[in-house]
Amino acid sequence: MEEEALFSSAHAALVFAFNFSGQQYDKSMMARMASGPTKEGKGLGGLDGAAQAGMIRAELDRLDPMLMHILIARVAPPAVPCDCGRNCCAGSKPNKVWVDAILFLTERALGEMSGLLSHYLLRRGIIERCFGIKHNLADLADQCGVHRDTASAHNAKLVRWLKGAPAKGRMPAVSGAEHKAWIAVGELLQQTKMIDF
Repeated sequence: MEEEALFSSAHAALVFAFNFSGQQYDKSMMARMASGPTKEGKGLGGLDGAAQAGMIRAELDRLDPMLMHILIARVAPPAVPCDCGRNCCAGSKPNKVWVDAILFLTERALGEMSGLLSHYLLRRGIIERCFGIKHNLADLADQCGVHRDTASAHNAKLVRWLKGAPAKGRMPAVSGAEHKAWIAVGELLQQTKMIDF
């Protein structure tokens, strides 16, 4: 009998892996016995969940670093809870894994900026924007001291690099780096039978 895959897609697997908290504990054996059999879930709590999250992240580490960082930026939460109790605590802090992915992609994006004088903070803001942070392009331009047309040109190049572009006239569609990353991780997770495909 063939075992059912734990996840329906690469996206579901990665979201699980990057949102699994070390604070999620499984029920004790006594509590499980007292509650009787359950038909829900896939047994991904406690140590089983931590192990599964680790295995998914290990597969992700096998990818090209750029593709890996694109996927991390897409699925990892930008902030994680913080309960340090200090006066300045806002209840959350930047997620180091997500920030590292954004920094990596900001540096890597420099190669996509041929023909433009690239401003680091503008590039970083646009990369963050591509991955869900709500930055206004005009505000980014003002903060970086560049013309709004410059910010728009940067944005167009980076969006095309990450997300691709549809066919237009005689120009064929261009596959973006994020699409390539999802294909690559999907193939890896399918080979390990972690996802249905």
